[in-house]
Amino acid sequence: MQRLQIIGYIGQDAEVKDLGHNQVINFSVAVSESYVNKTTNEKVTNTTWYECAKWGNNTSVAQFLKKGTQVLVEGKPTARSWQKEDGSLVSILGVSVLNLSLLGGAKSENSSTTAPQQAQPQNDASAPATEQSN
Repeated sequence: MQRLQIIGYIGQDAEVKDLGHNQVINFSVAVSESYVNKTTNEKVTNTTWYECAKWGNNTSVAQFLKKGTQVLVEGKPTARSWQKEDGSLVSILGVSVLNLSLLGGAKSENSSTTAPQQAQPQNDASAPATEQSN
């Protein structure tokens, strides 16, 4: 089985969809890497976006998945691509989330997110701020 592990920042607040027999949390994660171009001596930053989907009936973690929050996501890589009507190709990288950990506070200082150290699952106050599924 392929397994992907990414650390990045959530791009927008998570969305929970109730599918009747199951639920899914959808959110996007931006992973950036920077380097200095040796030719121009300029800093270059490349950002890759991943569309994440966490399946299961325990969606209480969604309240902590706010824009700017740093997360560690582990799961199965997915990819989709299609051609738009104008002929351009659209590709999306994704992750079917198996493990999810809150790593730090929000990237921006003016965000109103709860600090992950205080974020506890509602069903067990002694559990760490990590969501896992098998």
